[in-house]
Amino acid sequence: MAGRALRVDAYASVSRILDAARRLFASGQGSATLNRIAQEAGVGIATLYRHFPNRQSLARAVYDQLFDEQLKPLLERFERSDTPREVLLDMAERLLLILGREGGLAGSVGDIAEATRELLHRNGDQIEGAVRRAQEAGNLRPDLRPADIPTLITLVAAGFSALQDGSPRRYVSLLLDGLNPAFAQPLPE
Repeated sequence: MAGRALRVDAYASVSRILDAARRLFASGQGSATLNRIAQEAGVGIATLYRHFPNRQSLARAVYDQLFDEQLKPLLERFERSDTPREVLLDMAERLLLILGREGGLAGSVGDIAEATRELLHRNGDQIEGAVRRAQEAGNLRPDLRPADIPTLITLVAAGFSALQDGSPRRYVSLLLDGLNPAFAQPLPE
């Protein structure tokens, strides 16, 4: 689906499919079969399969949409900031809240860590500029690589199910303290 232009009617069908899938994945009740999603979207199953060949591709499209709506604005804020700790904390916390709230989505995406890493790498230019500016301002450790940020956020996504108390900000804050230049020990290569 990505990369090709859709006719207006096809775009409307895809939008309805994504909306229905998002609602059903969020319900977390196992009701997000492709047949049920097509029915909820008001399209035939063949239309759904034309755009999304399997459940995982549909779930990835829903995750992409959520990322664009809810995390991309934080990446843009990160790009403009030279004090990124708060923005990274907000971003990681928002990601965990999305994954917790969306119920069955994470399981349907397949490898949620890989999906998160791909989405973050697509936005690598924003991350690189922000890391360099924050390092110049002395707000990030100098040996941090821009590619470390997607990896850290991916680790958060991969470990989200281990957070039982519903307070991800505390644990993400502990993780991000490793980015503090004042207490940094040299990183191994």
